[in-house]
Amino acid sequence: MLKVNHILVPELVPLENKGEEAIVRGIADIVFPAGNYELHLFDEIDNYRFQDGIHVYPIKWFMSPWLNREFGLGMTKVKIRDSLQSLARNLLHKILPNWVKKKDAALLTTMIEIKNLKRSSGKSKNHPGLENIVDLDYIIAGHDGAMDERVCHIITEVTQLLGIPLGVFGVEFPQVFKSKAIVDEQHQVLKDSLFFYCRTAASKVVVDKYFPKISSEVRPDPAFGMKPSPIEEVDEYLKGKGLLSVFDKPVIVCTTCETGPIARRCFQNESSPGGRLNAHREYYASLLKYVMSVQDVNILFLPHALGPGEALDDRLVARDVIARVGETKNELLLLDDDIPAKLLKGIIGKGDFLIAERIHSMIGAVGVGTPFLCLGSKTDRRVEGIIANMVGAKNSICYMNEPSIEAATKQFDNCWLNKSEEEARLKEVSQGFAIAHKSAVNVIHDVFAING
Repeated sequence: MLKVNHILVPELVPLENKGEEAIVRGIADIVFPAGNYELHLFDEIDNYRFQDGIHVYPIKWFMSPWLNREFGLGMTKVKIRDSLQSLARNLLHKILPNWVKKKDAALLTTMIEIKNLKRSSGKSKNHPGLENIVDLDYIIAGHDGAMDERVCHIITEVTQLLGIPLGVFGVEFPQVFKSKAIVDEQHQVLKDSLFFYCRTAASKVVVDKYFPKISSEVRPDPAFGMKPSPIEEVDEYLKGKGLLSVFDKPVIVCTTCETGPIARRCFQNESSPGGRLNAHREYYASLLKYVMSVQDVNILFLPHALGPGEALDDRLVARDVIARVGETKNELLLLDDDIPAKLLKGIIGKGDFLIAERIHSMIGAVGVGTPFLCLGSKTDRRVEGIIANMVGAKNSICYMNEPSIEAATKQFDNCWLNKSEEEARLKEVSQGFAIAHKSAVNVIHDVFAING
């Protein structure tokens, strides 16, 4: 029987976002292809839980909530609170940059408890489930763009207490850091990483600039390596939801979102945020109306994010787009469930084509050979760095910064016409990514002394 390896991803990983889940599951599937692993991570929850092989700890046990709040538009009490706390952090970066060196009280308090749990081998009374963290074998940090100085503090405390090794896989750094103190704080930890893989060439440029003594390499986003659910599980799930018959004819699966690059940087002919969101939904609806007028297909929206918060719930946008399309005789549907990232990838693989705004739905499509049309923004570095350059899918990108529905429909026609050739090309790309990941795994197994 294979040993179960326990991996800490020491960052906030909002599992409501299936792209985030795909990255961390991809890391584990790549490093332990036999599936003999359990993941440990932090999320915005109130109590510890364990599900589908993931130990989820409340981030507030390790980091005070105000350190994670982000600026955003909106006049609700929560949004105003979040924005003010984000502004407060930015002000501190400017007037008192060394504040980032002080470790958070929540982290220090929790680490004292973990130290006691390690000594006593008991269960936590104050934080049920916390005792599981003493089982950790490795830390693999850097998923997506979540690495920051607070994460480095967590890494320092855990590695010192448990004596486990650190590696970085899939990191995406900002192009500019807010202060030299942040750079120094991160370098103090990252210099001890036994491997260091960036997910884009742009991120490696940042590493070379700010951390010149760290040797880094580029490898495809770990999400490319996440294994999809087997087709039997996919069909069983779809049958249970009454959706299996949808696939009796060709199916186009869709993802949508209104994150910053789209909500703020696209549809620049509209002057207000509300106007841009309205234009975006009308644009997507017009494209689907055209698709259904020229192709005999069913269309199924897949939610790749259900939060955090309504602003990041794809289902709200999808419902509005569907309503704008109008009567479709049940040929345009929304899968409304919160389902695992592996199952979503399996459903994308069952589809014939993908129209996508979520980057990680396209990353999933590459792995299962499903051709796609990317509706993207020129300001999203991932579109250029991952989809255009790494995947080589420049001809599959339709930019919405200066949108034209005529151009979008023409691009759809071209992608649909050439989907058989593109499917074969994507399978070759995926095989190349698997080889690149395998070379990384050989290094990881060596430096981590993994035998199986």
